[in-house]
Amino acid sequence: MNDDCRIRFLIVDDEPTVRKLCMRIGESLGFLCVEAESAEAALGLLARDSPEVVVTDLRLPQKSGVELLEWIKSAQPRTEVAIMTGYGSIGSAVEAMRLGAYHYITKPFAVEEMKLMLERMAEKVRLVAERDRLRDQVRKLQTCIERVGGPGSDDSIDAAGVPAIRFQPHSSAASEPPAPSAPTDLEHVERITIQRVFDQVHGDKMLAGKLLGISRATLYRKLKRYKIGAGARAASGDS
Repeated sequence: MNDDCRIRFLIVDDEPTVRKLCMRIGESLGFLCVEAESAEAALGLLARDSPEVVVTDLRLPQKSGVELLEWIKSAQPRTEVAIMTGYGSIGSAVEAMRLGAYHYITKPFAVEEMKLMLERMAEKVRLVAERDRLRDQVRKLQTCIERVGGPGSDDSIDAAGVPAIRFQPHSSAASEPPAPSAPTDLEHVERITIQRVFDQVHGDKMLAGKLLGISRATLYRKLKRYKIGAGARAASGDS
């Protein structure tokens, strides 16, 4: 696998055995793994490697894991951060989640527990990246449509200006010309985007709404409109 496609993972803990265990788990998932024994050492790796997934101990020698979390969320808000903590510090870990941590895990942890959390963090990173890519394609498509339909337009456009949206058209007829209605194209991209995110989060509407950047009410309305998941059953019940 190309290194550019692999999730970059940073483990921060002052215990070498914990770091090595987490490195092995990350490597088993195909991650590119780096380690740091303190928040200060982690800052240098964050600037150099831009990890997408970080797991840090709550209690570190100087700066705490919460301080590291706050710095990461300020400088690299797309990076997902999880907190490791002992049973006596769960309250602090919950507070860290309010500051933007993905989740927390208590020590000692089971290998499968850490592996599952890392898999879910990586899945969220990929979903957010895919959402942003699709949003960018929609913006480019909207710009192209506005250029075609704007005042004084000759209804022609250079093909180089049209974004390559990698979705199959509604019709199976290859010779059929593209639909002239702009909203149809945009709605198609929106429907595919929502369907893909909804499938990836296994129907979790709260998480889907967060990843799509829309309210729960808006998500329910669009699920019903595009007949996705439970929205499809609601739409059929209304008819």
